[in-house]
Amino acid sequence: MKKKLAPIILGLGLVSLAACSNDGEENTDSASTEEGDVEFGSVLATSDAGDVTADDVLNQIGTNQVANQTFQLVLDKVLTDKYSEELNMDELNEQIDAEIEQYGGEENFAMMLQQSQPGMTVDTYKQQRVSNALNDLYFADYFEITDEEAFDSVRKSSHILVSFAEEGEEDAESAEGEEDEAAMTKEEAKTKADDLKKQLDDGADFGELASENSDDTGSAQQNGELGYVSKGQMVEEFETALFELEPGEISEPVESQFGYHIILNEDVSLEDTPKEELDTIKTQLVNQKIQEDPSQALQGYRDLLEEYNVSFENEEIQSYIEETFLNADEALENAQQEDAAAEEESEGAPTEENAEEESESEESADTEEDSE
Repeated sequence: MKKKLAPIILGLGLVSLAACSNDGEENTDSASTEEGDVEFGSVLATSDAGDVTADDVLNQIGTNQVANQTFQLVLDKVLTDKYSEELNMDELNEQIDAEIEQYGGEENFAMMLQQSQPGMTVDTYKQQRVSNALNDLYFADYFEITDEEAFDSVRKSSHILVSFAEEGEEDAESAEGEEDEAAMTKEEAKTKADDLKKQLDDGADFGELASENSDDTGSAQQNGELGYVSKGQMVEEFETALFELEPGEISEPVESQFGYHIILNEDVSLEDTPKEELDTIKTQLVNQKIQEDPSQALQGYRDLLEEYNVSFENEEIQSYIEETFLNADEALENAQQEDAAAEEESEGAPTEENAEEESESEESADTEEDSE
């Protein structure tokens, strides 16, 4: 139901072109961090008319594209060395396979990739997911985000939604074009919400009441569960009430644009929270920090290259990378331009986020605030 924020490497637009241009690198079985073993040599072809060298091919591709790809590969190589033991490839491949299945198989997934991002292949998408996962691990470490900090920033919640129609709209068509069945007025919804809260106070089971009464049909199928909620994901009224609740406490009916919410702040501990969920929360916190000060990400890359004594032997590539990726003003300006272009091209692109969302109802999505 909730959207996971875009991985930082793509959110900044720093190396998205490099990542998407890797069409020739194939990995037919699964995502992998291993490099190929092809030795091309300096001379690729000979003839009476002259030789074709690796430099000829690279010049044909263009310095900018070569530099983009070089920077991406350096990052992948360095981050793989740094985090290969922490990255669970089996788990990541399972996630990717599940996403592909949600879109009806690899053939359908490939078609949607082509429609949303021409040139993007399934193999490239898999490689991109590995790069994103490595960057997530690095920046969580770089900003020293602990499990405790991640856990303290969220609440695991459930809710019961009692919706109502605005005055004069009781018989209006729903978003799906169907007639609402006996849409309640605001007063009727408040009365029902108060009655449900009284039943809860008297010992009724929250999950049972949610599954039987909640108008958020997506979460109702899960006994009202919304999972881990961080700030900025829900409408303001919902968020304010949730973060004021004590663990295990249930709110009074809270009015929002969607109706009346009865909110449960579930009593969970850090030990109850899956590592995958903590990693997702850390990525969200990283994005928040970088949105506040994008230059921090650039400094993170500079520190990483310095840690691994990275040097670019070609002066033109060195100059391009410094200006494009490592100089704050230049890099951020390029990032904004690339983000704007990527947003237009990739609208509706199949990702793990919208794959999850498509499997749920629009009513469930309505409890979230449109953001990011």
